[in-house]
Amino acid sequence: MATKKVYSNTLAQIAGKVATALISIFLIKILTNYLDVAGYGLYSKVYNYLSIFSVIADLGLYTITVREISAHKDNHEKVQGIVGNILTLRTFFWGMIIFLSLAIGFLLPGYNSPMAMAGILITGVFTLFGLMNSSVMSLLQAHLKTEFSFVSVTTGKMVNFLAILLIVFVLLPKGLMSENPILQFWGFVAILLAGLLGNVVMTGLLYFYARKIEPIRFRFDPVYMKHILKISLPYGIALFLNVIYFKVDIVLLSILEPQTVADISIALYSVPMKIVEVGMMFGTLFLNSMLPLFTEAIKKNSLLSNPLLKGEGTISPLLLIGKEVGGWGDSNPELLSYVAKAYKILLIFGVGIASFLFVNDANVLSFIATPEYIEQTKYLYTSLDAMKIVVFIFLFYFLSSLFTYLLIAHDEQKKLLKINLIITVANLVGNIALIPFYSFVWSAWVTLACQVFLLLFTYRATRNLVRFNFLPSFTLSTIFFAILASGINWYILQIFQMGIFLSLLICATVFSLIYLGGIGGVWFLGKTKLLK
Repeated sequence: MATKKVYSNTLAQIAGKVATALISIFLIKILTNYLDVAGYGLYSKVYNYLSIFSVIADLGLYTITVREISAHKDNHEKVQGIVGNILTLRTFFWGMIIFLSLAIGFLLPGYNSPMAMAGILITGVFTLFGLMNSSVMSLLQAHLKTEFSFVSVTTGKMVNFLAILLIVFVLLPKGLMSENPILQFWGFVAILLAGLLGNVVMTGLLYFYARKIEPIRFRFDPVYMKHILKISLPYGIALFLNVIYFKVDIVLLSILEPQTVADISIALYSVPMKIVEVGMMFGTLFLNSMLPLFTEAIKKNSLLSNPLLKGEGTISPLLLIGKEVGGWGDSNPELLSYVAKAYKILLIFGVGIASFLFVNDANVLSFIATPEYIEQTKYLYTSLDAMKIVVFIFLFYFLSSLFTYLLIAHDEQKKLLKINLIITVANLVGNIALIPFYSFVWSAWVTLACQVFLLLFTYRATRNLVRFNFLPSFTLSTIFFAILASGINWYILQIFQMGIFLSLLICATVFSLIYLGGIGGVWFLGKTKLLK
């Protein structure tokens, strides 16, 4: 695998994610202005609801498909069979989940209104193209040709963005829509159709490019389908539990809150959570690039760590040292080095993003949403109350993901499944117990607490792989500079009265110079080491 191809592949994904994130932020701003608070709550609720079913339809097939294609990419007939059968499977599962989502939605309070049911149907079709898009992407990923994904993803998002602008400012402007309930219905439907149009364009462009690598058509091989489902099911269940844990609070809010305020609560909670979701994908992208390095280091060390695999009757001195100090993971310095490097990057961005958003939460929310989302008197809680809590999810999510990927690299999906099951149950119990009394603010606290426990559990589960000590000197210096930069940021906000955009620009610049400059200065002076 050429290093140049790995770099271009990663950079293409980063470029696509950055473009998608920026467009997503502007879409939030437009939609929170166009739809009232309850309308945006319904919009978020529908997408959140279908995202749960889309994971059921995927069943972890994307990751397994990439692995299968990578193992047989020189066998063109085999690759065509893999992609064709995955397309057939996903289309079949999509038919099941669209029926299931509509049937369950019809029975759920808050999901059975005509507007919500229409939204579920349209978003369900959106999900179909998302699954097809993912199937094609697995082929490109296996061949390290995802550079075209930047073009297709950005184009699809831009089509979505432009279609929404056309609806909001030309076809069904807010002033016209707000006077007529029928137009409100069609305005909501049109916004969802704009998202569907963007996904259709993105999938079409990817298909056009991917067919140059391999012909793509539906296949039906029951034997192979059974094989691929058998190996993907454990990972798919773990992914499903992870999504349930992170998405179920919206569903529970819609059921446990009074129907008169449920969609409003969802909207106020969804805006800060959407910011968190947009930021979280960058940690996942980085760890996707680190995963092959983790896997290679673990495999390279496996023979040394287990002399029985080599057929030897004695244990080397190095292994005795590793065993003496507390585990075979101590005898894998290469893996420890990779983990330390990944930890540094994830910690810097996790602490930095959380600190900056905590201090600038009001300006960030004011920039992307209407004042109604942060007014202190209109609702019991505001988006600002949730924002101050959920920003710290960044930090714990980034770090727990590091140890999650270590488990995946070591083929420990069963351990991951048990951990996700515990966290999901804890999240469900916490939300059911607290939502009726404290609304979405305690959903935020429960989500954050579960992320902390997820970090603890995944770290403990990887102790047999690597004895990582969280680099105390580096960690403390990072936290110190984050507090220093946050304090100066807060002082600027108190002293200078500026517009929202100018304030965010100045604060982001000053925060970055102090925080990143301080960490860089300490590293340059040699006061911290890679492994402490």
